[in-house]
Amino acid sequence: MEFFNEKIRNYIASNLDLDNQFKFEKFKVGRSNITFKIFDDRNSYVLRRPPFGDKLESAHNMQREYRIINELSKNNIKVPKPILLYTDRTLSDDDFYIMEYIEGATIADNVIAENYSKNDKKEITNSFITTLAELHNFDVKNSKLNDLGKHEDYVLRQLNRWTKQFNAQKVRDIADLDIATKLLFDTIPTQQKVSIVHGDYRLDNVRVNNNLVAAIVDWELCTLGDPLADLGTVIASWSNKNETDTPFIYSPSLSDGFPNRQEIINLYESKSDLDLNNIEFYVRLSFWKHAMIMEGVYVRYSLGYYGNVDKKDVEAFGKSTLSFAKKASNKNLLKEIF
Repeated sequence: MEFFNEKIRNYIASNLDLDNQFKFEKFKVGRSNITFKIFDDRNSYVLRRPPFGDKLESAHNMQREYRIINELSKNNIKVPKPILLYTDRTLSDDDFYIMEYIEGATIADNVIAENYSKNDKKEITNSFITTLAELHNFDVKNSKLNDLGKHEDYVLRQLNRWTKQFNAQKVRDIADLDIATKLLFDTIPTQQKVSIVHGDYRLDNVRVNNNLVAAIVDWELCTLGDPLADLGTVIASWSNKNETDTPFIYSPSLSDGFPNRQEIINLYESKSDLDLNNIEFYVRLSFWKHAMIMEGVYVRYSLGYYGNVDKKDVEAFGKSTLSFAKKASNKNLLKEIF
């Protein structure tokens, strides 16, 4: 589908220091909202928009994303600076926004991670976890994002929301997902504090420059709630070669030299006053949520919302859902993955 037509190009060029014949490249990472690098010989920016086709009601809100990074940017949290928000729908059927392009690398998989030394990986990991702690320590209650979402019962809200969205687009029954869903509903821990929750904090959702996190990206799942949900995602996605059937098959941490999961927990604990005794629950929650996300992507790909794609790619997303669901349903999860 052609998005960058003449009217869109002229609108962008009239608002940015960019030629209307700018080039564009779609970022390979990210399977939900669509992200482009737009650039000419002088400047580069990033444009973000929803997928084409029908969308779930609240899943691709560009105005909300823009608001989040706008406020966090003003408070020195590491995010790209927002530049332009388009909402009037005369040129495009969907909202979109443009932000600064952050120089650096996206360590999206273990192949890219091989380019870094053991010391590099230690420095990157330290910055990655420190940046997460800084995000969680941000005083959101006294910020303009105070009303971004409800403050309490984050886990229950997440369980209800994702279950509802799954059922709204359900195309098949998944037994392991049902088991994991019941297990999570039955063991919800007490929420210790209210923080910004990124919702998908992983190495492939940050930009790294000189072994430091330059920016956190992909804020579509952000809300207010329990910060340990983000740590759970870090631990879940921090795969290792001894782990059986990891669904994070391209995890950067599959490259030797990264600190292990226990070291990640220790590092976060040193920068937080939170009790991490129930971390297994949050790791399970992450695997479960990723199963929900993969199933949503699988459905959208199947319906052609991302244009023409290889049938094998569609099937791969379907299998990924099953792998995440199997992990989430494991009652001895930490014992297996540590």
